[in-house]
Amino acid sequence: MAIVTISRGSYYRGREVAEKLAAKLGYDCISREILLAASKEFNIPEIKLVRAIEDAPKILERFTSDKKKYVAYIRAALLKHAQKDNVVYHGLFGNFFLRDIPHVLKVRIVADLEARVADEVDREGIATAKAREIIVRDDEERRKWALSLYGADTWDATFYDMVIHLGSITVDDAVSLIMHALKFPGFQTTPESQQAIDNLVEATRLEFSQVWWEGSPREK
Repeated sequence: MAIVTISRGSYYRGREVAEKLAAKLGYDCISREILLAASKEFNIPEIKLVRAIEDAPKILERFTSDKKKYVAYIRAALLKHAQKDNVVYHGLFGNFFLRDIPHVLKVRIVADLEARVADEVDREGIATAKAREIIVRDDEERRKWALSLYGADTWDATFYDMVIHLGSITVDDAVSLIMHALKFPGFQTTPESQQAIDNLVEATRLEFSQVWWEGSPREK
């Protein structure tokens, strides 16, 4: 039993790897579901949560208090999913949201820019130059987001347990590699590692309860 986070550059096959991996393992595969869960639990319009993680601040700007709060809500929702174990999460910054949990295998999927451009051209039917512009811009926005919130570069390999380059390695190869890594003892759920995530969920619950108790209303 374990948790897997799959990070990727924009517009490439992280979702495909995650879905195939989850199907083979019999795990839940989640991404946008955490936004829906946070929106429902904390009574916040989903669009505000989407903007909190997709509209990156300028590199030297600080997050507003609202954005920090919304990101905390998203992390709380992901923690509750992860608490049940046997989860594959693909989406923004799962490796940061769950970095304090021992039994999380953090995977980064990378590919050559031109391969990503070609995929986007085929998928959206747009010009090559336009596809390249979109991908480069979105990659940079994600890097700014992580730098602003965590002081970390999403492209830094030291934040991941595995970095898989899709090229000679196919999606199916990537799934096989991840499944092999999950057999290592360090990624097995233990009573201690489960307690660590239980403690984080409880601490988050108490933190939010205190905020509401002190009179901060829920979002409308």
